[in-house]
Amino acid sequence: MHTPDTNTSRGCLLANTKASPVQQRFSSPFSFTRFFSAAAIASVLTFSACDPSLAATWSQHEVIRQSVGSSQVIEKGLKLSLPLVAEDGSSVPFSVVAEGALKGAAVERLELFAPGNPTPQIARFEFGQEVAELNLATRIRLSESQTVVAVAHTSDGRVFIAEQPVRVTTSGCIAPAQADASAEMKARVRATGKLAQGASGEILTMISHPMTTGLAKNAQGETPPQRIIQRFEATLDDRPLIKATYFRSMAANPYLKFAFKPGKSGELRLEWTEDTGKITQVREAIKVG
Repeated sequence: MHTPDTNTSRGCLLANTKASPVQQRFSSPFSFTRFFSAAAIASVLTFSACDPSLAATWSQHEVIRQSVGSSQVIEKGLKLSLPLVAEDGSSVPFSVVAEGALKGAAVERLELFAPGNPTPQIARFEFGQEVAELNLATRIRLSESQTVVAVAHTSDGRVFIAEQPVRVTTSGCIAPAQADASAEMKARVRATGKLAQGASGEILTMISHPMTTGLAKNAQGETPPQRIIQRFEATLDDRPLIKATYFRSMAANPYLKFAFKPGKSGELRLEWTEDTGKITQVREAIKVG
């Protein structure tokens, strides 16, 4: 795993995150409906990586060049959705879907980057065969206005890149009061539990966690050590669906939505692991046919 850059001269990310009104209703059984309805109507700018003037951003950063390697880059095939202007840099909605040459292709790995953050890596995802098509959404932290980059690797060795600039009006550096610790490590899941043979479903997950970065001072003037959800894994009867590595550029209360296409019925197992070793697990039945 790449060692995060702890240089704070370019700004900082949230050390402790106060729950927003949506997050405060996290325990409500209807919180998912309210959250995703709000997200659906949020104003976003959809961008396909087709502007040559923007395509060079990734090549200016070593950590992204390492992800690309020696492969030839394809600049059409990933569609990113992000706000044109993010009023709150501590929690910016992000989604990515496959289109064009990438649609229907087997994506093995997806990496997300925010090069303007002290830690440029946001997340790395590895996909199993039953995640048949890339369609993923999450929330990220941005410490300043910058260009967000996504890099997708396919099973046949192709590399697709998309970029989108985002203007941040309130930096993710601002650290409000600490969230309620009693709700930490509690997960919520909504999954398509019954599918026809050959049909695709959707899994939505959220876990309550401050994602303390170790870079910013809290209300007491102290700098708490880093404490984040470091890994997330979803399996179906031990068949891998998705394996994720999170970095401190992920927003607090990590949220993830992804599509899957199960070949047969099984037990869905979701597991979150904090960098201290704490684990939360959720299991649900998935029926096919």
